[in-house]
Amino acid sequence: FCRSDLKAVASSLVPRKHAQSQPMAPFVQTFVDIVRNARVQEGERSTLESKLLDEAADMPCKRSTTATSTASTASTACSGHWASPCLSDFSTPSLVTSTSRTATEFLLPTEDVARLHRGLPAARRPSVHGFAAWALLVLAVVACGGWCLHELLPRAPKWSFPQRPGTMRRHVVDGRDVWVYLPSKVRTGTPLSAVMVLHGSLDTAMGIMNASAMEQVAEADSSFIAVFPEMAQYKAAEWGYGNSSELKFFRDVSNLLNRQYFVATDQVFAVGHSSGGSMTLFLQNHLPDVFRGVAAVEAGMDTEDVYTGNGRPTMVVWNHNDPVLAEYGGEQLYGDTLSMLRRGDHTGAGPTSVEPLPTSGGVVYAELLTWPARGSNPLTSVVSWKSSAPTHEWLNPTHINGTTLDASKMVWQFFKKILVTPS
Repeated sequence: FCRSDLKAVASSLVPRKHAQSQPMAPFVQTFVDIVRNARVQEGERSTLESKLLDEAADMPCKRSTTATSTASTASTACSGHWASPCLSDFSTPSLVTSTSRTATEFLLPTEDVARLHRGLPAARRPSVHGFAAWALLVLAVVACGGWCLHELLPRAPKWSFPQRPGTMRRHVVDGRDVWVYLPSKVRTGTPLSAVMVLHGSLDTAMGIMNASAMEQVAEADSSFIAVFPEMAQYKAAEWGYGNSSELKFFRDVSNLLNRQYFVATDQVFAVGHSSGGSMTLFLQNHLPDVFRGVAAVEAGMDTEDVYTGNGRPTMVVWNHNDPVLAEYGGEQLYGDTLSMLRRGDHTGAGPTSVEPLPTSGGVVYAELLTWPARGSNPLTSVVSWKSSAPTHEWLNPTHINGTTLDASKMVWQFFKKILVTPS
């Protein structure tokens, strides 16, 4: 078989933004058809790929190379036996996959398979090596177990990354994707901060990246990295409130950031949208040793949860014309959330600061309310605003026409304020 066949399999098993699809030998196509909607464990995939590479290593190949551009790889063609040293690296400098990761799963994208189908070469005479490789592929599928064929893999995002100067890296923590944006000009000499951005119901890490543009704030500031984790189940309805494995996941992500990105353990923050915001409100109470502060955008606090600790400094961005918040109680939920956040302040005093914010375009009114740390109660800030049209979107000029307000920038300014105060 041909190493370009291996590239086709690899680029399908591990979707990459710039992966180049190659024609596949018939036995490889059959393998793709079998497993394209199956679960494939990372360890099995790596073993399989190694065997395929070993099988092709000593086979002769005639190769023709045509330069395309300084940034592109060479095009190759195999002839004779199914053998060719055509498999080149298919990662890109701007999209790096972590090599230190636990078992994970991959899905063959349907659109990639269809494209490969259209590019099938004419049938060629298989060699003994080809039949041996086919046997290995069949054995790998069988070893995968019957469980890997009985359901579709729920996570199969079509990764679409905004063009940014920095680097987007993918890690797998406890079996879940975690995307880290590292600014192009990171400040050196001092530990970095990290902001985890949690997506809402039926959303994805890439979805909240595009909605919040937090990586743009990180790029402009250069003192923190933006982190986008996925839910345990792809596009699920909610995060795992009260689930011990969920708390372990966030601890493990924090440890990863500390080990690999020089993030200070006391400079980890979290912000979330919708159900992701409810999760950050949960985390500030249940993991105060992990998170220095949190923020919630268009989200309220679950009053059924038991909040026994003092919590952490918290910002809430609340649209009083949000139809989703209205469905869950609206103004009653708003009041309950503030009461829970200020539960340690027994004075019952209101905010000490009310700062008007710019109103334009689709924003009817907006103000920043601040309650200082008092007694055992940490700092609390609320961006209280109202849109002219009902919306549950993240507050920024992209989603609210004509406004200059940006929730991501306001959240980061809040976190920076926390950094200069004793923890």
